[in-house]
Amino acid sequence: MTDGRSSRMIPRTRGACALYLLVGVLVTAGPIWRMVEVGEAAVLPVVAAVTGALVIVTAVIGLVWPGSRGR
Repeated sequence: MTDGRSSRMIPRTRGACALYLLVGVLVTAGPIWRMVEVGEAAVLPVVAAVTGALVIVTAVIGLVWPGSRGR
């Protein structure tokens, strides 16, 4: 059953998309930097890097296609 509301992954505003982009870059850069310093990849930093990359993709979709943003 639905209550008339839909859930969307893309943020509603351009500013929120930009914030997602910033957070995604920070979440992705940290683990990658640590993996490069250490020279090996553990599971959790790889998961964090992939999650950050997905947040970046979500933000870019919202910035490039304004019609895809939540309403």
